[in-house]
Amino acid sequence: MAYAVKTLNEKKRKCRASIVQSAINVFAQKGFHNTKISDIAKVANVADGTIYLYFDNKDDLLIRCFEEMITALLDSAKEKLSSIENRVERILRFIDLHFEYCINNRDSARLMIIELRQSPEFYSKYPDFWPINHYLNFLRELCADAINSQHIRQIDPELLTTIIFGSLDFTMTTWLMSKITVDFNKIKDGIADIIYHGLEIKDQEI
Repeated sequence: MAYAVKTLNEKKRKCRASIVQSAINVFAQKGFHNTKISDIAKVANVADGTIYLYFDNKDDLLIRCFEEMITALLDSAKEKLSSIENRVERILRFIDLHFEYCINNRDSARLMIIELRQSPEFYSKYPDFWPINHYLNFLRELCADAINSQHIRQIDPELLTTIIFGSLDFTMTTWLMSKITVDFNKIKDGIADIIYHGLEIKDQEI
């Protein structure tokens, strides 16, 4: 059985972290199915067998990669949003953090956004595996908080979460899959405008 993270000493923690980051990079570049444990071991500069000291198999390694990416994003968000009082500004800052994370961690973004949806048989094998659930729950809480505090009108928080996540997902997929330059600030401002003002035509626009 692979080691539990809490039982690792500092040297082993660093080794495990190196394996995870190497796996993220290789999975993102080669795809999960085309990746061998030996490919990851080579990038991490460890023996193939060393990986099995920390992870049960390639499936387990992929699951842990997703868990740690989502945890890193949400831990950072919780820390940086805690001092923001305006509930809508929290949502907008979360969008900023989402973009910043993806831009600064392109392989992680590619793995989460593109690779995640390319292995339907993986989900058949692991029906409880849906790593973005924690992300969606956090965003849903931000939306519900903004609605309940009357910073925005009463709408379905589930629908608002879907609209925001869909916008971010499409934007980052376009950015990852093409050479098109994306104006992330413009997209965030557009989402903010829709949240604040909806889709009604303003009097001065008629």
